[in-house]
Amino acid sequence: MTTGKIRRKVTQDFFKEKELGQANWVCCETTFTTLAELGRHVNQLHVADLDRREQEELNQLKEMEERQSTLNKLRQRRGKKGTSDPITIDCQCDPDEHKVILFYQYVSISDPVQFALHHQTYCSSMHGKVRIAKEGINATLAGPNKEIDRYLDWLTQTEAFKDMPEDLKIPQPLTDADSPRYRFFKPSKGCHHIFSELSIKVVDEICPLGQSSIVLDKLKDPKHKQKKLSPQDFHDLLSKHRQKEDFLLLDTRNYYESKIGHFDGAIKPAIRKFSQFPEFIDRNKEAMRGKKILTYCTGGIRCEKATAYMRHALPEDTEIFMLDGGIHNYLEWWDKERAKKDDASAIWQGKNYVFDARQSLGSSHTGIVSQCESCRKPWDQYRKCASNHCHLLILYCDACAPNSITAFCCSKCKESNEACLCLCEERRRKEEYMPITVAS
Repeated sequence: MTTGKIRRKVTQDFFKEKELGQANWVCCETTFTTLAELGRHVNQLHVADLDRREQEELNQLKEMEERQSTLNKLRQRRGKKGTSDPITIDCQCDPDEHKVILFYQYVSISDPVQFALHHQTYCSSMHGKVRIAKEGINATLAGPNKEIDRYLDWLTQTEAFKDMPEDLKIPQPLTDADSPRYRFFKPSKGCHHIFSELSIKVVDEICPLGQSSIVLDKLKDPKHKQKKLSPQDFHDLLSKHRQKEDFLLLDTRNYYESKIGHFDGAIKPAIRKFSQFPEFIDRNKEAMRGKKILTYCTGGIRCEKATAYMRHALPEDTEIFMLDGGIHNYLEWWDKERAKKDDASAIWQGKNYVFDARQSLGSSHTGIVSQCESCRKPWDQYRKCASNHCHLLILYCDACAPNSITAFCCSKCKESNEACLCLCEERRRKEEYMPITVAS
């Protein structure tokens, strides 16, 4: 809106305030019967009032424009379309002086934009990804220990954590693996170099499922939370029931995650993104009817929505559980449990994929479950397809692809200079639509 339009609006509003009825205006205890008379009076005695109102309108307009500009920046892509995150890291940072935290919280955020702006202040010395919406926060952040602790001391006192247990809010370093703060924020080894930048965005969903039926109230429902299993209970239930006909173990992650690591016997949907999960459930309703279904993901955030959708879409006689804290907390627990028992049988196999340059977390005792796509030897280190339009993650060992220039996901990507549906993606889509087969 131009300055002239604002002035006209302010003047018109002033006139309306003085209007008593048709052709009657009262100002300064004087009655006017024409707008011309009132206009002369206003120009003589109330120019300062109009100037003040005009400035207030201009200030409000400027604030709105600045807020919209900020919101646009907070919603824009992190990088150019067609680019992707780095998947390798090479730095000299002291691992004992840095850490990575991974957490989420489904909670009502009254002003996501302001919350995001506060994050820009408290996370300025860190790298990572923070996603904020009216439904909560989802974050992975990496940085120096002191800065991580400073951020958590602030965060746990904000609106987003007002209903969380008090022992989570006690200022303390993330060193005690048995503390509530440690379990909730899931620290791991790494420095800010695992991310190329700090990305703080305001989004519609902190974990995009794309289902309007799954609202915050459903995620906060006490009945929904009752079906969360601790790593111990998850392990015991899985060990006891995984061979039974009425039992299903379901991986809610993407295909490239489950490819390099999964729980033994899991159904692994060949989906490329989480928003495809509801369609997978809808296509396989009959196979899941009346089963006891155990779900898991990396840190828990996807299972929260996945299980909520499954309860909405599947018959009521279907029991649905989730691993609280995800694979991350399970592997933390398993490392301790394994140390206690020489004969402890592992039900997790391979590595836990993470969305940063580390690629995956895990230890040697979990083995390698994936193979080089060329020579078929055990291999779990991803590369990116060298095509300038594909960027698919592919498993090629150093012998078969000594440098990234020679690594193509398929012959179609190697031979084509234009964007196309590559052979790998064609195979994935066929697998995605294959119905699951379970014992009945």
